Amino acid sequence: MLLTEQYLTHRQYISRHNITLMQLHEFNHKLLCQLLPDETPEAMVFHSDVPDKPVLQITIRERFKYTTEIAMCMLFDDAVSDVLVIRIYHDAQLAELVYSNEFEKQYRQMGGKLEMQNQASLRYSQNCFFNKWLIYLLQSGFNKRSWHKHDNR
Repeated sequence: MLLTEQYLTHRQYISRHNITLMQLHEFNHKLLCQLLPDETPEAMVFHSDVPDKPVLQITIRERFKYTTEIAMCMLFDDAVSDVLVIRIYHDAQLAELVYSNEFEKQYRQMGGKLEMQNQASLRYSQNCFFNKWLIYLLQSGFNKRSWHKHDNR
């Protein structure tokens, strides 16, 4: 994750205004609702269709009655960004960034653990970043009408 001055300013704003992790999850859910396509029952992969921007890809990894897990990444001409794995809790109207890179996911799956204080700080920082990222995407023209289904055969 790149720590830019703009991100740090955003994190400081959130911290200064005592915005809790739960409030971040609620706000992220509202932003995601503005970004994601409305109904996606048959498609599993979507690509954005925003002129002069890299392709934003969303893959629906798991879909259950109360939760959906998606993966989001940017597709550039010669590279692919790290994948963000997001869990959406439909009943509670929350969205949480679960993993921000493949190393972190594998580390946790292999039993790697962080101290509780470090884990809480990491989750807070990641979801501040996710919040800033969603705001950036919406301001850049990505929205629920900018998607088309991608045939990944």
